[in-house]
Amino acid sequence: MSRLVYHVQPADPAAHRFAVTLTFQATPDRPLGLNLATWIPGSYVQRDFARHLLSITVHAGGASCPVVATTHSRWEITPQAPDVAVECFFYARDASVRAAFLDDMRGFFNFTSLALWPDGMRDCPVDITLAAPPTGTDWQLVTTLAPALDDMPASGFGRYQAPNWDTLIDHPVAMGDAIESVDFTVRGVAHSFVLLGEHDADTAQLASDLAAICEAQASVFDALPATQYRFFAHLVSRGYGGLEHRESSVLEVARDALPSAARPVATHGRSAAYETLLGLASHEYFHLWNVKRIRPAAVAASDLSAPAYFRDLWAYEGITSYYDDLALVRAGILDETAYLERLAKLGTRIAATPGRARQSLAESSFDAWLKFYRPDENTPNAVVSYYGKGAQLALALDLKLRLASQGTLDLDAVMRCAWQRFGATDTPMGDNALVDLVAELAEEHALAGADIRAFLEYFIHTPGDIPWADDLAAFGIRAECEPASEEVSVLQGRLGLARRETVGGAVTHVFDDGPAQDSGVSPGDRLIAIDGLEAGAQLADRLARYPAGARLRLHLFRDDRLIERSVVIEDNGAMSWSLSVDPDSEPAARARRRAWLARESV
Repeated sequence: MSRLVYHVQPADPAAHRFAVTLTFQATPDRPLGLNLATWIPGSYVQRDFARHLLSITVHAGGASCPVVATTHSRWEITPQAPDVAVECFFYARDASVRAAFLDDMRGFFNFTSLALWPDGMRDCPVDITLAAPPTGTDWQLVTTLAPALDDMPASGFGRYQAPNWDTLIDHPVAMGDAIESVDFTVRGVAHSFVLLGEHDADTAQLASDLAAICEAQASVFDALPATQYRFFAHLVSRGYGGLEHRESSVLEVARDALPSAARPVATHGRSAAYETLLGLASHEYFHLWNVKRIRPAAVAASDLSAPAYFRDLWAYEGITSYYDDLALVRAGILDETAYLERLAKLGTRIAATPGRARQSLAESSFDAWLKFYRPDENTPNAVVSYYGKGAQLALALDLKLRLASQGTLDLDAVMRCAWQRFGATDTPMGDNALVDLVAELAEEHALAGADIRAFLEYFIHTPGDIPWADDLAAFGIRAECEPASEEVSVLQGRLGLARRETVGGAVTHVFDDGPAQDSGVSPGDRLIAIDGLEAGAQLADRLARYPAGARLRLHLFRDDRLIERSVVIEDNGAMSWSLSVDPDSEPAARARRRAWLARESV
């Protein structure tokens, strides 16, 4: 069998250019396609990585071979000799977790951005040489790729291997002059949090917290299939995001979100920013099972040249979003009160999204390629997040199963069964497979499986609110929903708009069927005054003084033209959820809550 042999080098860091050479054996005089991915698994929008391809040249047997582009991400060659060498230069200035970046201090890439593959050769074994920059540097390289040699250089630059191209693209590569690895162990498996950039973090605290979270997630499945795991953390001034891989994840981390060595958690507690960072790490780690091994059939079958459409993305991202914060409370990072505050904030955020009444979870999943990852000013009216609303459905399902089965069945058991049946056997899951599995387990536990199926299918395929709070009382939790008071919510509830939080800030969204839309206010208008008074920092307090039905004059700039619109304000329709532990709850309710949040036996 032929092999794919890649040589990747940061050829010109100052110009942000990677050089990539691919060599392989081909059949002479037979047309052959060369391909580059258009998207990366885990991020469901076409990225068109070929837009950063600067040049491509091909030689066969040492002679030049013409290259003809047939699409924006595919080229055709007809080699005259079996030894083919493809040389490419890529511009790398995408600092996100999804693509490739290079400057004179660091480099990072996913192979989907740089590694072409020939037709019919994705299953061939892969050899990779990761070369250091041509000029003298003290750079180090970190990756989860398998070394090809036992005596790899300490720098990490050298030869690696992968069984095929699809495995190759699941191993990102980081390099640079400021890399520190914070090591810890979970269930005998080596883990590390790789800090890419300067920092002043309390690394011991970081390792301790991450180990507890990873153990909490592994306990759901009672398995840890990775042979190693790395969190690659790009340290930036501000940012947030992540992307999962089979034995790693890549995080965008605000440097100040890391725990400070000068302010120990033991005496100062964890900051909100640090807890958010731990939630992100928890989310991406849960993907080690749910997405990377319990994986959608549409993604497994995709050649990454076109979107992979499926309708249960909510089950992969929504369920993972449910477990990310749940693991924090199970690991002791959050207490019950802090966890309930997060659930309440999620409820408030989804309730403020008009698109929840227009788009179902199945539609949100299917349309991710077109809508979710390409937001505009009308997105809140048209779209609901399969992350947030999916998490609400996961919560509602978990509580429903726990109550109906008297604690013998829960979402943990469902996910563990999904792992054993699909993940551990590398069997991709088709659309609706999770619903089928839940119904099957419900019947095995003598529950009304048909009712469980009907509940899920209705709320997956029907727009509207998930009844996520209905069963919380049975777990000793009070749930209340009242008019919101903060400016963002007041503006939405009374005027039906959102704006940038500055004096004269532009209107960012005009919500469906609200006063602003009825009066002709448009996104981009700059709201400067209400009834002749400046729309300043106390705008929410001013609006709260008017009764519903009051008519107000809005003064706005549209481009450079001053306009006036008359609006009739409404009651504050934006609602805010609050959740709290009920001190008077029955012992049975408290036991259910402990079984859910602390995984204690009932």
